[in-house]
Amino acid sequence: MEAALKTYLDWEPSHKSPQMSVLVFGFEPFLEYDENPTRLIVQRLDSKTLKGQRVTSAILPVAYEGIESRIVRAIDRAKPEIAIGFGLAAGREKVTPEKIAVNYRFSEKADSRGRKIAGSPIDRSQPDGLFTNLPVERLVVSLNGHGIPASLSLSAGSYLCNNAMFVIVREARTRGFSGGFVHVPCHSEWVAKKKRQTPSLPLETLQKGAEHCIEYCVRHRSLGGLPPEGV
Repeated sequence: MEAALKTYLDWEPSHKSPQMSVLVFGFEPFLEYDENPTRLIVQRLDSKTLKGQRVTSAILPVAYEGIESRIVRAIDRAKPEIAIGFGLAAGREKVTPEKIAVNYRFSEKADSRGRKIAGSPIDRSQPDGLFTNLPVERLVVSLNGHGIPASLSLSAGSYLCNNAMFVIVREARTRGFSGGFVHVPCHSEWVAKKKRQTPSLPLETLQKGAEHCIEYCVRHRSLGGLPPEGV
């Protein structure tokens, strides 16, 4: 398995490989989190080339009103082959790719515009949940193999991150691209500055994790979704 994993991770696109458009989303600061690591991460990724593929980024508001249209407009413009949302999950210790988005919105805390939702579907025309079509189980193995602490998450919550994931995955299914969502913990620099007792990882580790997520998903899609046996 180690040899197969190395072959997969070392894959480079040939000169004949088609150019992919990769779209990533991050979020603005919200509540007490006046620095959102996902905003910092995707700003650094904007216009970057990874594995020969150009990355475009978009920053989302932490607000129910307009989040869906913002995502759809970004997808319309970028026409991505891969779209990944990144969100902050304060309290988590690892990078956590999400498996499923639920068709449900509920928040005890208000969004950035003061709105709370007591419980409602995101899209009444859709099923109760949508699975990502990103290879998240294998991605977790790969992240850990590269020294980036990671685990699979089976709940993106019911706040704005889940809302964003649901829209990304719905659009991915409808349009035929690969789409999903990854949560990250707080960045250590912010935790130290605020003197918080909160699990965290250095921003550089989170940045490397995000880049690895993109590179792995590019490989996976370029190989037709069929990595070598055992990977």
